[in-house]
Amino acid sequence: MKKTIFNQDLWNLTEFKEIGYDKESQKLFIFYLNGQIVEFHSISEQDIFQFITACDKEKLVEIFKAQFPFIQHQNDVSISI
Repeated sequence: MKKTIFNQDLWNLTEFKEIGYDKESQKLFIFYLNGQIVEFHSISEQDIFQFITACDKEKLVEIFKAQFPFIQHQNDVSISI
């Protein structure tokens, strides 16, 4: 899994600043500041590009939740790919 850390001030992020993407399994992980992790499935590289370039990433997460299957993990979860 490759991780990306966004500048919270530059992107106006209040809920998260780090994501991870596994190209082989097509999973996107969003690591929230409160410790929660949202794990999206069936995410293509094109979707990741859209996410990375989106001006309002937090809004796009909500759109992704309506479009893709996801699991919401609570704090202190170990993620296996």
